[in-house]
Amino acid sequence: MSLKSTDITRRSFLSGAGAVAAVAAMGALAGCAPTNPTQGAANEPTAETGEAVAGDKAAGAWDAQPDSVADQVAATEDHEVVVVGAGNSGIVCALEVAQLGGEVLVLEQSGAATMWAGDIDACDSKIMKDAGENVDKEFIIHDLVRYASGKCDENLIRLWAYNSGAFVDWYQENLQKKGLDVMLDSIRKEFYPADCFYTNVYHTAYQPPLQETANPMGSEVAMPAMLELLAEAGGNVAYNTKVVELVQDESGRVTGVIAEGENGLTQYNASRGVVLATGGFLGNKDMMDELGVVSHKFCSNHMGGEGRNGDGIKLAHWAGADMDTSCAGSMLIFDRGCITSVSEDEAGIGIQGGGSMGMWWPGSQPFLRVNKLGQRFCNEDGPYDFVFNMGVQQPGHFWWQVFDGSSWEDVVSFGTTICSRVVAAEGAKNCFLLGTYYPCRDAKEWDEVYVSPNVDQGNLIKCDTLEELADAMGFDAEAKDNFLATVKRYNEITDSGTDTDHGKAPWRLSKIDEPPYYAAKMSGWALATLSGIHVNYDMQAVDTEGKAIEGLYMSGLDVGGFFNGNYPEYYGGLCMGRCVTLAWLAAHSLMGEEYPTPVESARAAF
Repeated sequence: MSLKSTDITRRSFLSGAGAVAAVAAMGALAGCAPTNPTQGAANEPTAETGEAVAGDKAAGAWDAQPDSVADQVAATEDHEVVVVGAGNSGIVCALEVAQLGGEVLVLEQSGAATMWAGDIDACDSKIMKDAGENVDKEFIIHDLVRYASGKCDENLIRLWAYNSGAFVDWYQENLQKKGLDVMLDSIRKEFYPADCFYTNVYHTAYQPPLQETANPMGSEVAMPAMLELLAEAGGNVAYNTKVVELVQDESGRVTGVIAEGENGLTQYNASRGVVLATGGFLGNKDMMDELGVVSHKFCSNHMGGEGRNGDGIKLAHWAGADMDTSCAGSMLIFDRGCITSVSEDEAGIGIQGGGSMGMWWPGSQPFLRVNKLGQRFCNEDGPYDFVFNMGVQQPGHFWWQVFDGSSWEDVVSFGTTICSRVVAAEGAKNCFLLGTYYPCRDAKEWDEVYVSPNVDQGNLIKCDTLEELADAMGFDAEAKDNFLATVKRYNEITDSGTDTDHGKAPWRLSKIDEPPYYAAKMSGWALATLSGIHVNYDMQAVDTEGKAIEGLYMSGLDVGGFFNGNYPEYYGGLCMGRCVTLAWLAAHSLMGEEYPTPVESARAAF
């Protein structure tokens, strides 16, 4: 049975000791699928290369379609809408269906709904308007298309941009019924050079009153309220019920699902449609490998992958849906995965669900970074995935983050924002998640919450001299000399106020000259895959000809087309923001309701 996020001690979550337990709170739905009347033969290897070529289906071990179990069904239930997956997107979709007058059942393979994430990027919510936050939606749309190198579905981005504010208004109105509220974090990072990145504001649910720090926030507080609202609206959730097959009629229309529960196999018919919201495929190593999500190989922490095996994507694929392969390989990564100092090698990297499960949350702070040769290699101040990408290009595919005893003064000066913030700020998200105080208010809290526990856990090396630190980091004689020279050079640059080597902002330079000295051996934390099934304006899965598969709707991380390659890290909460907004729109489509802001260019795309 899955653990809820509240079952994880906050201190163990921060230090990495609770990582395995935390995974259980993030489950999505599993799936197999029916015989697909439209599916052709598997791709054959070419004579020249022996490799499979792209046809209308991706080929590989991950999509081996199992035999139908329809003849083993012991019971049948009739419903209007069946939602597969009790995560943020699935519950949002189900609640809106119920509030619009539909009858809905949510099927969840684990024993609890997902209590993961919580920040929502949106444009033009009432909270934003009240705060005087005006955004140029067209600029944002084009910026996201640029970020994706055009390998995206602009229609989806446009639907999110023009409807996300209305979604947040609906979300806030519902949470207020349960004594909760939504806050706006509008504190932006100061960039160098100015305006080289765009940072949108984001919204987070919280339990009033809003305190200076340590607030209950995000899905941890929102999900229980949403579940109560769903029950009050007549919706139901069946836990420990794993979907194993889609049911299709002779025309290919999806008419229901077959799921395995405590009483065996049950067929759940869905007269209006089925929504797949199973959380992507972060837990499926073969699927990531074959679809080009190579970055996971360089992440020591895969917390969040448990249960996310690509089941919704596979179900839709086997039903004839087109995978949006243009954005294959995309994933959300933080540069906070930690390879514990007790490891003798890089064994933690690339071991799915194993190896080092440490996490050093301040890994995104722009402290000095060096490679295994003891050399600085980048401007440490950048989006999380940019720094990760540069780090894994280094020998051994990892890097060291180095700082000293004045680290509290440094992080105050750095002023990082969104979820990398470690210093409490008025008007910013200050949540009760990673420790007694998060973010921190002073040096004492910084040490109690972040530094000392991670030294104890082996995530941080602590030494009295730089020479001892170099030895503890495992440098050979040449690398040790390089490291000491690098620190000397970095201190000189900091004194000068100008980073002539890599151009880092002057206020994010920090001398390393005050003992004790610290080092963390770093890689990535893989949070989510971002590619999935191609959808139309109504959030219906489409085939390779762009035609809707009637009765089949996609939601959350199972939807492709929004991102490509990298995730735009400085759009705080964009991953969840697009997931829940599009899930909310899917509910409108299911119930025959117009969107709050119809987007004619997107409607005309198919």
